[in-house]
Amino acid sequence: MHIVITKPVIEYLCHQADLGYESQYKQERIGFLFGTIDKSCITITKAVSYKGGKRKRTVVDVIADNFDRRGELLVKQLKKKRIGSYHTHVEINNDIPIGISDDDKYAFADNESIVELIISVWATDNSKRLKPGRKRLLAIKRFGDTNYRYVISGYLMTKRGSRLVKTIKM
Repeated sequence: MHIVITKPVIEYLCHQADLGYESQYKQERIGFLFGTIDKSCITITKAVSYKGGKRKRTVVDVIADNFDRRGELLVKQLKKKRIGSYHTHVEINNDIPIGISDDDKYAFADNESIVELIISVWATDNSKRLKPGRKRLLAIKRFGDTNYRYVISGYLMTKRGSRLVKTIKM
């Protein structure tokens, strides 16, 4: 199984990462993913940010019931299948967290999402500070004139835990 992300969704996710990176004190961003699922592929065709919760550098504290209610409302409004969620990781003190953390695994253990995307963002002048051994699944340069880089990591969330999967852009 692999994940395909449409170009408009990639641009939207990168913009969300930018907002978090450029905010005062840097903040994570979170939201919902919509799309289709078949036997071998999950295609993400829409992403919508979640405005609630208390944003910090490394977490967004949300009330789970409010988050779920908003997701259900979006399913009805968009008439699309909710397949997961996303959140961003921002570079802090020359450390660029890429991929799912232990805290993320715990937070999404009881979640009904199928997919979790993590969008890591950093300024290009810090790109050589990536920790060795970090797996890059999809690294793209910012659209336009900013100097940011991104890694989008896709995970299938299963009863046995999270599993990193191949992520492809369209």
